[in-house]
Amino acid sequence: GGGGSEESFSKGIGGSKEDHIAEKVAGEVLRSAGSQPSDEEDKESNTSLFERWIYGTSAAAKEVLKGKKVPQVRDYAEGKWIRTLNSQGTCYLYIHTSTYQMQGTRPDDYVDDGKQEEAADPYENFPSCHQDNLGEEITKLWKSGKVPLLLGGGDEGYESVKKMLMSDSKNQLLDVAPFVKGVIATKIKFADHVETARKLAVQTMKAGGTLVVDLSTVGSPNWKEKICQVEEYKKSFPIWVLDPNAHKEVDKHGQIFRKEDKKDVGEMDWDEALGESIKSFRIVYLCAFGPDNYEKNVQCEFLPQGKWSALRVKQEFDSKSISLKSLIDTLDSIIHEKGKIPVISDPTENTDTFLAFQNTNIIEMKSIILAKSSEGLESAQEKMRQKLVGALKAGNTLVLRLSNSIPDLQALKSDQHFPSVLFDCHVQEVEEEAEEQVYGGFGGKASEAGKNRMKTKVVFDVCGKEWLNKLFHDEDKESGMAVSRDGFKLVVTSNLTPAEISSKLSTALPLSKCLILEVKD
Repeated sequence: GGGGSEESFSKGIGGSKEDHIAEKVAGEVLRSAGSQPSDEEDKESNTSLFERWIYGTSAAAKEVLKGKKVPQVRDYAEGKWIRTLNSQGTCYLYIHTSTYQMQGTRPDDYVDDGKQEEAADPYENFPSCHQDNLGEEITKLWKSGKVPLLLGGGDEGYESVKKMLMSDSKNQLLDVAPFVKGVIATKIKFADHVETARKLAVQTMKAGGTLVVDLSTVGSPNWKEKICQVEEYKKSFPIWVLDPNAHKEVDKHGQIFRKEDKKDVGEMDWDEALGESIKSFRIVYLCAFGPDNYEKNVQCEFLPQGKWSALRVKQEFDSKSISLKSLIDTLDSIIHEKGKIPVISDPTENTDTFLAFQNTNIIEMKSIILAKSSEGLESAQEKMRQKLVGALKAGNTLVLRLSNSIPDLQALKSDQHFPSVLFDCHVQEVEEEAEEQVYGGFGGKASEAGKNRMKTKVVFDVCGKEWLNKLFHDEDKESGMAVSRDGFKLVVTSNLTPAEISSKLSTALPLSKCLILEVKD
């Protein structure tokens, strides 16, 4: 199928997965298919329509040819899917050589030769996060004195982020369209909307929520000159409201709180209650643009200078295709170079069988789900705890084998059984000393406990930590101590596809801390 509209494409990095280029290609192919080739063309060769098109004068074809690893012409007539990167190098485009069907998602019958290049991210170093850790990133920026400017990267991403933010009843949405487009276009008076903005800000402050300033595709109003410093409005929505540093205390807030807003909360005065709720108050700007075009379209010069910072919210989680024979080296690389938790996608049992013969302790999540249903939550958690403790004590790899299940891991997590900290790890530089290389940190290959790569190690905070005492029972301790050995690591396996993992497991696993590996024959 074709891709998103050009308007949508212009908002993102390189468009939606059904890419802008796919539309051009589809149109060109249809026009070509409707025309009759000349006798001269027929005499020249017996080539396919697609073959003539790809090397013809078509601008769309030239765009495809800009992609990396364009297959040889001889492959075009064989009736199979070919894959190339779009011209921006941000996502794949799949084209069928017989039907000319084009799509941005991987076809079920696509055969990978293992030589295709991974799609590059031209904004790899741009400040980015995923929705599952968006709250954490918002808080970091807010505490540093910056209001996050969230980049949705197109209509779909924008709507997804907005839906997620507004799922919290404490949050409020402020539409800036009446400020930017005016009363004729929106039928809302400017002064009335300033009062709406004040009320929403006050309501969110009292609730300790997030005020989502919705810039969508209209961009930012001129806050300073049109609203915050205008005599008529500055007592309703002063410029300090948009400054995170102004909300560390509540000494100014009485300016925008009206009599009806100053009601006591329980036994606390209104300002005392506000002093508590303001601690979790946040503001974010949300737009539909991407890293390449947000500055111009948002009109960033209108935002309070020095008081905001752009943050891209990525819709797709990191993934990589590998062969089974390279699994151990890839796990080693991902863990030690990237500090990521591997989530292995394999529809067969090959990966699970292979890992079973390594230094591993395996939690069968289907059995845990059954135990939770038949024996209760505590029994299921205890089974997980025993496997985890066994892996920690031996310095082994703990494998969460999901099969095709979608477990509620959040319900199963607890400090006494399966703490969230297990998914936290980071890479750090180390001195090139043999002892530190062998015995420090997270561990090495799944087949070799307790080894590290030179110059870097992954710190997986399991050694000598206080939380181990909550996890270890008396019978698990050695000489009365909770001992965990170097080499412990966490790996997740699933029979789901990478796309299914991204969509179905995003609430179960912190996928922003993971890297999805698709194992192929």
